[in-house]
Amino acid sequence: MASSGIYVHIPFCVKKCFYCDFFSVACDDAKIRKEYTRALLKEIMFYGIKYGKNFKADTVFFGGGTPSLMEPEFIEKILGALKNYFTVDDDCEITLECNPATLSMDKLNRYRSMGINRLSIGAQSFDDDVLQKLGRIHKSEDIFKTVNLARSAGFENISLDLMFAVPGQNKKIWKESVEKTLELRPEHISFYSLEIGENTVFGKMLKKGDFIETPIEEDRRMYAIGLDMIEKAGYKQYEISNASLRGMECRHNLKYWNLSEYLGLGAGAHSFIRDVRYSNILNVREYYNTMWSQDMTSMIRFESSSAFGANCVDSYNVNTYKDNVSEYAFTALRTTKGIVFDDFKRKFKNEFWDLYSSQRAEFEKFVKNGYAVYDMRHVALTRKGMNISNKIMALFV
Repeated sequence: MASSGIYVHIPFCVKKCFYCDFFSVACDDAKIRKEYTRALLKEIMFYGIKYGKNFKADTVFFGGGTPSLMEPEFIEKILGALKNYFTVDDDCEITLECNPATLSMDKLNRYRSMGINRLSIGAQSFDDDVLQKLGRIHKSEDIFKTVNLARSAGFENISLDLMFAVPGQNKKIWKESVEKTLELRPEHISFYSLEIGENTVFGKMLKKGDFIETPIEEDRRMYAIGLDMIEKAGYKQYEISNASLRGMECRHNLKYWNLSEYLGLGAGAHSFIRDVRYSNILNVREYYNTMWSQDMTSMIRFESSSAFGANCVDSYNVNTYKDNVSEYAFTALRTTKGIVFDDFKRKFKNEFWDLYSSQRAEFEKFVKNGYAVYDMRHVALTRKGMNISNKIMALFV
């Protein structure tokens, strides 16, 4: 088995942000976090029995929620179990998502000493009014403090998340946030347009008419401004919403865009293993109870069974060859590298245009109009094409 990724979902946060559409719950109860850790350890044991040391991981990503809300000893136990049951590379990229308001020097030192070597910090904005509108619990000064503490703790791989097209956030405020981000010189920058999920606070406000979305033209102008500033500062865009200094791309996220395998652990986590996509229960209590109702006998039997995952798996889908091809084409086009024909043939044993001959003429219209590039080596979107990326990528689904 080639090197894969491991994603660990920590669904807890201090409070749910107004835009958040991920599975997360507000939780200030250490007992619940401890129980959740016990359930995670049992899920790790389950897949450890299933795959064992044959499962090789070169990335581990703690996402959420707010993983930095977890007690360091719980994170350490989870990491210890992963290394005990699977083969985790010595140079594994181990990322922890964090909120600036939840970190201290002690926490950072402990995270670093246990092997976490990358922090993904949810800055979102350096404007306190914008942060308040988003429902964030931190202030702009907390971002500076957190980054400086992280550097003191020895972290040499830091990513900052930024959000634009927030109501009330004009181009001046957005530029100032980008400028302050660049002052901190993180190794990686993610920049996302605000998207309104139906079940979020913003989504409910929108439905009632209490929320006005930023016009798409203004959204795209902010995107272009931010990208210009980031690239001028020496960062290279490698995906629609991500840029990094040379060699500092997020190795874990690249797995999602090149159809690599990854094992998702925890409530609401998703996995893609051996052409099967499956997802876990979206409820912390149910996840905990389900994992603790699974006995060792069923774990041992699982190796020879036709089941796809632990009892906490809520749904699954077996990908066909066509599914894999279209998913790869769709996600690879999110990257600036695009679809490299040699990589495609190595992965799918067919030439790209042999499988997509009927779409070729339509795609070439996008090339002619400057939305994409196409040569003997690859196809990719231009920056202009990234503004209508879904329309172009839909050709290959």
